Amino acid sequence: MKALVLDMTHGGDLIARRLLAEGYDVTCVDVYRNCPEDRRRELHDLEIRITDTAPAWRYDLAVLPAHCPRSFLGEAEADEVITFSQAVGRLIDDRRFRIEVTGVKGKTSACYLISKILYDTGRRVLLHSSRGEGPWTNAGHYIERKVSIAPPYLMTLAAGDYDVVVAEVSLGGSGKADIACISNLAEDYGIARNTLKASDAKRDIFSDKVNIVPEEEVAFWSPICPNVTGYRSRVKPVAPPRLGEGLRVSVDYDGVSEITLDPSYVSTEYLNAMDLALEVCSRMGIARDHVLDSLRSFKGVPGRGEIRKEDGRTVILERNPGISRLSVARTLDCLAEMDALDGALVILDPVSRKVCDKMDADGIREEVESRGLPLIITRGDGAFPEIPADAKMLVEFVKEAYQ
Repeated sequence: MKALVLDMTHGGDLIARRLLAEGYDVTCVDVYRNCPEDRRRELHDLEIRITDTAPAWRYDLAVLPAHCPRSFLGEAEADEVITFSQAVGRLIDDRRFRIEVTGVKGKTSACYLISKILYDTGRRVLLHSSRGEGPWTNAGHYIERKVSIAPPYLMTLAAGDYDVVVAEVSLGGSGKADIACISNLAEDYGIARNTLKASDAKRDIFSDKVNIVPEEEVAFWSPICPNVTGYRSRVKPVAPPRLGEGLRVSVDYDGVSEITLDPSYVSTEYLNAMDLALEVCSRMGIARDHVLDSLRSFKGVPGRGEIRKEDGRTVILERNPGISRLSVARTLDCLAEMDALDGALVILDPVSRKVCDKMDADGIREEVESRGLPLIITRGDGAFPEIPADAKMLVEFVKEAYQ
C-alpha cells in the first residue's frame, strides 16, 4: 500500500511515521520547503521517501492538512484523500477521557477554565494548549513543553495517569473526543487558498459522543452533526465593569448565583469562554459549588487580557497567535465599556518579520484609529518603542507565531 503525506510543518511527519507502522510505503512532501534538516534525516533513516513536490504516482491514500490546497497534489492520484484530522481519528490510540476545543476565538481561555474547574474537583488534568503542554497544578498550568496544536499532535500527548486531557486544537480535531467543542465561528475565513472555509476543517472535531457549539450556531452545524448541543449565556454582568475592580456577575448553573470575579484580568473578554466551560461542566455533572469557587479564583490566562502595573502605568497585555482585527476590536470594545481608554496608547508588536508579513496591520490600524487612539507598530525585531510620557495606559497586542 502506498501513502502520500503532504506538509511536514504541521505534523505530517507524525502521520507519516504512523502510516509506516501500519505497513504503508510512505512518501512525505515538504510542500512549504521549511522542514528542519534533522527531521528530514530521521524520516529518511526510517525509509520514508521525502520530496519537495508530490511524485506523479498512484497512491492508495493521500493525507493533507485541511488548509493545504488540493492543487498541491499536482499530478498525483489517490484512491482516497483525507485530512490530517481524519487521519488522526484513524490512528490515535489514546483512550484517556479527552475534551477537545477548536474554534476561531476563545479556545485557550475555554481550555484554561475547563482545566482549572476540573482540577479543583480533585481530578488530574493534562492541558495541551497554544501556550504549551503540561499538568494543571495548584499554581495553574505547569508548562513542560511547547508544542503545536495542529491535529496530529493529539497523537503525541504526554503520557501519564491523568483523569482528563483538555486539548486545544487548530482547524479540526480527532473526531474521537469524549466531549468535542467549537468555541465559535466568529470569522469563517477562507483556507486552502480560499477553496474552503474554516468551518470545513473545524467540522472534523465532531464525535459520536458529546458535541458542543454556540447556541446561535446550532442551526448551522446540525446538518453536519445531528447530535450537537448549544451552549448558552450563563455568566452575565450585574454591575458596570470597571478596570481593576472585580466584575460582579450572575451565574446560571443549577440555579442563579452572584459572584465577583478576580480583578487581575479583563474578565468581560472571558464571558463566552466561561459559558462554554460551564456547559462542559454541566455535561460532566460537576457540582455547583466547585464551579462557583473556581470562577471566583480564576485569574485569567497569562497574557490574555492581563492587567499589569509598569512604570506607574496600567498595561493591558494581549499576547497570542490569534491577534487579528477582530480580536483587537473586541479588546478595545471591552475597555471602552469600562471607560478605560482615556489617555491610552496601543502598541502592536509582531514578534518577527515573518509574523508581521502575515498580519493584517492595515485592518488593525483602522480599528484602532477609528476609536481616536494612537498606534505604534513595532518593526518585529525585538526592539520596544519609546513610550510618550503622557500615555496613561498601554494596550499591548503581541502577535506570536503559531506553534
